Amino acid sequence: MKLFETKKLHYNKFLYKLAIPSQVAGYFRTEFQRDGSLSYARKKIDVLANVYDNKKSLIEVPWGGGGRFYEKIPVDHYYDAIDIYRHLKNKSDEYVIRCESWSLIVYSNNRKLLISLANKLRSRHMEFWEPDPENIDKLLTGDNIILVNKPPKYEYKVVLGKKKGLPSLASWIDANPKLAKIGDVAKEECYNKGWVKGYYFFVRDKKTLLVAQMLVGDNITKIYKLVNKEE
Repeated sequence: MKLFETKKLHYNKFLYKLAIPSQVAGYFRTEFQRDGSLSYARKKIDVLANVYDNKKSLIEVPWGGGGRFYEKIPVDHYYDAIDIYRHLKNKSDEYVIRCESWSLIVYSNNRKLLISLANKLRSRHMEFWEPDPENIDKLLTGDNIILVNKPPKYEYKVVLGKKKGLPSLASWIDANPKLAKIGDVAKEECYNKGWVKGYYFFVRDKKTLLVAQMLVGDNITKIYKLVNKEE
């Protein structure tokens, strides 16, 4: 399992993150479940159980085309899905699930919950994020903090929203490189009045942040403060 350091809260709430490679990650999508019971996941796992053959390394699940097409699921992913379901089904208030392609991601502030789950699974390519124990209180008490390893040149990270970019923002950053910086792609989208949701830029200090906020208006989704871990 690959280990990474949590330097900002996941979803502004969680200290820990476990990423599990799984071809059936979509079975656990939160919007498909009922009352946090993982009922949809159980239903889909039962479908796999009905066609499972212990002599094969893949489970062939028919879909569409009158049974001419099959989705092939690795047996290990099937067994892992069972263990994930059993481990999480009665703990909906302790975690949040997110699915990204073939990856099932579980967020929690209960480290034991995630570690005990990981130890049950067969995947060899899981990833786990956790903070340095000395930084836990700082992360939990801070407001949108990102921990960095040295005093930051730019103190704030500003994440843009779903509206179109502003050429005035890009030109201001170009004219004031000591006050702010932005990535080339994000800057180009601003100049072209393109969609900038999820793009971000950095500003030097609180005073500069106020200027940036006036330029951008209400097209900001999050503002993070970069904090030196040694402070």
